[in-house]
Amino acid sequence: MSRYDYKSLSPLDFEELTRDLLQAEWNVALEAFKSGRDQGIDLRYAPLAGGTTIVQCKHYASSSISNLLSHLRSTELLKVERLRPQRYVLVISLPLSPADKDKLIELFRPFILGPVDVIGADDLNGLLSRHPDIERANFKLWLTSATVLDRVLNNAEISQTEFEVERIRHKLPVFVQNKAFPRAQQLLDEHRVVIISGVPGIGKTTLAEMLLYAHLEDGYQPIVMQTDVGEGKRLFRRQSKQIFYYDDFLGQTFLGDQRTYLGSNHDAALVNFMDMVRNTPHSRFVLTTREHILRRAFQISERFLHSTMMAHRCVLELGDYSFGQRARILYNHLYFSDLPLAYKDVILQDDFFLEIIKHDHFNPRLVEWLASLTRLQSPPPEQYKQRITALLQSPEGLWSHAFATQISDAGRDLLLALYSLGQWVDVVDLEPAFEAIHRGNSERYNRPHSPGDFRTALQELDGAFLSYRSGHAEFINPSIRDFAASVICRTPAIAFNLAADAIRFKQLTNVWDLAIERPDQPLRAAIAADATRFQSSLKQVLYGESTRWEKTAKGIFGSSIDTGEEARLTKLVEICEALQDQGLLRLCEEYGAHLVDRWGKRSIDFRDTLNALESMKERAWYLSQGGQSIHRTVLDGLLGHLEMASAFDWLALLQFPDSALEWSDRDEQQLSEALTHYRSEGVRYDIDNCTDTSELNDLRTSLTELAQQYGLDFARTIASIDDTISEREEREPEYEGGGYSRSAAASQTEVVTEDEVREMFKTLRE
Repeated sequence: MSRYDYKSLSPLDFEELTRDLLQAEWNVALEAFKSGRDQGIDLRYAPLAGGTTIVQCKHYASSSISNLLSHLRSTELLKVERLRPQRYVLVISLPLSPADKDKLIELFRPFILGPVDVIGADDLNGLLSRHPDIERANFKLWLTSATVLDRVLNNAEISQTEFEVERIRHKLPVFVQNKAFPRAQQLLDEHRVVIISGVPGIGKTTLAEMLLYAHLEDGYQPIVMQTDVGEGKRLFRRQSKQIFYYDDFLGQTFLGDQRTYLGSNHDAALVNFMDMVRNTPHSRFVLTTREHILRRAFQISERFLHSTMMAHRCVLELGDYSFGQRARILYNHLYFSDLPLAYKDVILQDDFFLEIIKHDHFNPRLVEWLASLTRLQSPPPEQYKQRITALLQSPEGLWSHAFATQISDAGRDLLLALYSLGQWVDVVDLEPAFEAIHRGNSERYNRPHSPGDFRTALQELDGAFLSYRSGHAEFINPSIRDFAASVICRTPAIAFNLAADAIRFKQLTNVWDLAIERPDQPLRAAIAADATRFQSSLKQVLYGESTRWEKTAKGIFGSSIDTGEEARLTKLVEICEALQDQGLLRLCEEYGAHLVDRWGKRSIDFRDTLNALESMKERAWYLSQGGQSIHRTVLDGLLGHLEMASAFDWLALLQFPDSALEWSDRDEQQLSEALTHYRSEGVRYDIDNCTDTSELNDLRTSLTELAQQYGLDFARTIASIDDTISEREEREPEYEGGGYSRSAAASQTEVVTEDEVREMFKTLRE
């Protein structure tokens, strides 16, 4: 019979184990109640014929029988007397003697019917022996049994890895199995080799160690490699059950000196050892690495490229952790930590734990750090929340080492280019931005560069720092984008180089916005001190196109590639006011005149132009230095092109006079005449320009709002639009659906509510 002390289980784990065992033993379904509000009930069986059975679970494995009796007498007895169940069953994680059971029966007389209804640790062990499927299903439990531990340590002693195995064993209580575990296990079963990769802090090492430990119970000898595969090769025994483990197998040797790594044939040795394991039925090989390093290795090593390594790869991502699993990870780290209650109370107060669980930067390593006062430099309780918040907001320590030493110069330039362009970037736009930055940095720092650097860098970072799918690139994790922002913000030289090499206006505004968002960082002061340099970079990209036009078989289509021309004026005025620079003021004047001239040849974005005029009104220094004349120039230009305004534009245009910096009778007359023209002719042009029912519906909405807000009569036009929509809807085929169903996939994911998480965390105070 297996021997368990249940100390590796949390209260929730223990209750779930109890439920599974009693349901199997009694062959009934037990009703579970949320922790914290059980009113004396954890599990209940209430058949229609009456006679309720109540089960109470008490996880006191690390306490004593006297403490348990005291708690039951003061807290649970009154609840049971109030409920008056026909049968009351106590399940306790402590070993109980016959005398202990007698005391408990006497305390709850007449509700405990006999000794069989007081289930202690030894009784639970007996139930587990009768239901081995439940034992095996409880991963954390069976891996910590005394029987398994004896076998594991014996196997570890044979291969002299007791220390590593003991360290892994201590991690078991906080482990939460996620979606990646069965995926990695399947790869290991099918190929005998699995490479677990992912971003820093995501839980690669923990996942690998759990796989290793699970195999030790099955009689495998662990071989833990520290420096190279030669250690494994020396201990390899073809007829023995062995599992080899190599954590961060590319982290040091490959990136320390790539030429030495390749020259010494380390890559060939690794590939050969993998092949040897794959061809040996009793061998297993678990490796971990950071995804960006693995990508880089494939670019440099032909042996890796032509091997089967990618077929063995299991990428661990944040999406592998559901909301409920995130909650359990945090709960387990807190429950099994040495944190004093005062610190746990900080996390419980105002549901701060929910903020942590749902944070974009959540990952297992951050949770491990926040549960350790030493890692947080031992703050007092009143500063604990502030320290955790700072860690979540700026987890750059997870990325700084990799950025500085483990990716190529081209990779760093690509990350900067991606940050400068935004969140989700078409590779067609990313490549020229990268080329400009990469070429500029190569010339400044005398670095080599080649035409293929973009594709090489993209492959290097894909899956590690960024995600490249369907022709688009984005940061794989918000914390990586935040880290890139921190690098730019605290290193003005990088920001100025980025600005000098920019090919799009939005690259400059992203740098500027960063300086404004973090005024305490060096970047803001550096731009103010060298406004002329920043102005030069702005002027370089100010007049570029904002749209890329493509001719296809279905017509000519435009894609936005930069900030709109009119919106640029708003940003330019903002920067001018902040820096109070005469050169920028002249640039605003030049650009305002350029826009007015442009409107004579191209369309105008009325709403962005109105925003620019509103922005000028709020800039005191700008207006005092002659900005009002720029305002007048732009306003006159806008009023001169009102014949191009749509119904959507008119909603904003008619609101503008009430808040305008200046508004003359002549301005009012121009506006009124243009509105009359729109009602008689322009609205028909709007209708003709609608290409589908969606655009017709939008136009109908705008006309309805104009009628309601300004008393304009568009009734006949709206009725005509309704008829056109009905005709088109009859001709358009109905979409039948099919394909991938996100809801179907989501339905297979564990569903845990916030209320259930709140109840779980309340048990941290018990």
